[in-house]
Amino acid sequence: MRLLYTSLVAAFACIAACSVAFADEATTYAGTLGKLPIIVELQAVGKDGSFHGRYAYLSKGIDIPLHGKQANGSFVLEEEKPCTEKLCKSSDGQVVETAPIGAEWLLTLSADGTALEGSWKDKDSGKSRPVKLVKKAVRPLSADYSDPDMLDPSYVPVMEEPLGVVTEKDVPYDFLKMQYPLKQGRVVSIGDGAYRMDLDPRSKMDYPVVTELRDGNPAALNRWLAQERLQWSADAFSCLSRAYLGLGWSGSGGEGTTGYEDGGAQVTVDYLTTRLMGLTESGSEYCGGAHPNNFETHRLVDAKTGQPIDTNGLLRGRVAHNADGDVVDPAKVADKSMLTWGPDETLVQFVLDHRDKSGEDPECGMPDLVRTNLGIYVKDGNLIFTLADLPNVVFACTTDLVKVPLKDARSFLTKAGAKYFVELDK
Repeated sequence: MRLLYTSLVAAFACIAACSVAFADEATTYAGTLGKLPIIVELQAVGKDGSFHGRYAYLSKGIDIPLHGKQANGSFVLEEEKPCTEKLCKSSDGQVVETAPIGAEWLLTLSADGTALEGSWKDKDSGKSRPVKLVKKAVRPLSADYSDPDMLDPSYVPVMEEPLGVVTEKDVPYDFLKMQYPLKQGRVVSIGDGAYRMDLDPRSKMDYPVVTELRDGNPAALNRWLAQERLQWSADAFSCLSRAYLGLGWSGSGGEGTTGYEDGGAQVTVDYLTTRLMGLTESGSEYCGGAHPNNFETHRLVDAKTGQPIDTNGLLRGRVAHNADGDVVDPAKVADKSMLTWGPDETLVQFVLDHRDKSGEDPECGMPDLVRTNLGIYVKDGNLIFTLADLPNVVFACTTDLVKVPLKDARSFLTKAGAKYFVELDK
């Protein structure tokens, strides 16, 4: 996901003395509110000196919206209250446009532009706490977004490329959020190593950490897993943050929860060797709207480099199509973003002829789905052809189609793909 912020540092340097030309930057701070550790990210959204932002107590991880303005050389930020039907809906049941405010921040920028200091005051009780913040990072922003709704944390991890890796440079605020003690799970042995499922007590979601990799170093894998954990957790933190009007509260249900109630999210480690790791994310998320978001996503990553693997280069029989649906040579296409990939007819026919038809719903239209949504994953010594990335309206058709023992799978793999599997060394 992408967030748009504008630099507070640039704004603070000019706002009182000149006509501000705001830079396309986001500024992240870390510090304390009272004695509690917090992180803050702020965005200047206009030349009138108004600001938007979000902050989170590290112990909670829930983003809280901030709205700011310059006043008498200092900077005032209003902090939203969580919504209730009474606070955020009118008498005729419509969502209000102005958020309820629960606290006020009064901040001053240090002379060198590296710190913010001031106070936080609760509007109901009048209690005040000191605020001390230090600038941690500034990042450039896309000019595609300027609406304060982009502060929603769920916008951060979704990359434009399906194999995109999120870095600390991309989203420093969210990486700071993930620097919180996890509850370690039990160690499970698999293949050439072992892993733990470590739980984030704030989101109640767990994700694997590799604890052992025989004759190898799991550091690269764990770097990849850490940013995948961030992306895995983003929707949960986003749904929790939708308790606030400025982050999407609509009163439609589910908002203010993780969205994954009753064990609605699972991660399983399917395969682990010194060359390759495979895992599956699945579940059902509901954070308001017409229906839950059901999903099942299979991931493969190079265990040595920590880089995700594009199965289009792993599997034989994958072909590229242009915008007209014609098969093309991808090496001869300048704009590869216009390409879509799918199985060739030989692979389609193999899967259709050998698939497990027991319990198959004829209304799924399996021949069409195999052509458009054929995927693979690796588990229990098998290369498994499956339906992947089905839209919600046909998600119930998700199923494994054909299992091929890895020792017999060479003919289905490219030369580069075969090298990932120790089963084919023999």
